[in-house]
Amino acid sequence: MAISDLSIHERWVVVLCGGRGSRLAPITNTIPKPLIKIHEKPILWYVFQALLKYGFRQFIFPLGYKGGMIKEFVTQEFKDRDCKLFFFNTGVDTPIAQRLKKVEDVIPEHDDFFLINGDTLFDFDVQRMYKFHHDKSALLTLSSIDYISSYGIILEENNQVTDFVYGGKISRIFMDEGCAVEGHRNAGFTWVNKDALQLVNLSKCSNFEDELIHEAAKKGRAYHYRIDGSWFP
Repeated sequence: MAISDLSIHERWVVVLCGGRGSRLAPITNTIPKPLIKIHEKPILWYVFQALLKYGFRQFIFPLGYKGGMIKEFVTQEFKDRDCKLFFFNTGVDTPIAQRLKKVEDVIPEHDDFFLINGDTLFDFDVQRMYKFHHDKSALLTLSSIDYISSYGIILEENNQVTDFVYGGKISRIFMDEGCAVEGHRNAGFTWVNKDALQLVNLSKCSNFEDELIHEAAKKGRAYHYRIDGSWFP
């Protein structure tokens, strides 16, 4: 892919928006989670505006729970925008892998697409993340972000407390069981090359994210990009 082909305008974004949002019941008993309003606008309105801001014009919506309401909102709210909108009824309670199986034919072979959740607010340089993904010839580029702990954090050295803070920013995580590598909090935004979908059986995959990342990592073609901006799931 030439540098001139790096425009996000030509890339597809897949907006996952088929879940029940059961943790927000009873609100979601009558409305899908992406359409819950914040300051008189649905969450999905803010997501779509951010995607437009960064240049996306081609959108795929794998619909599920109350998907008709999502389709009606998007088509009415953004009908005057120069966008390609594809809606697929992928079924209620369908795993992510099977949802992607039902929409993958829209995405050109060997092309990259942006995979996001339809209930996450964000504002960061998606174009820069895509350039990073492209420059690495990655199959997957995951995103991470610092987060503020809602609990008190004990700072210590050799078991002696050196400080104690509330609201401390956490940027790295170290796992137990002797694992020396550092971890990062997954922000849920992923650039995916369509070739990566061949690494798992989409029809049978039960944990898409876990299985796909493991397979791409084994090939040395999974990368990590730290978001410099805002993120609110």
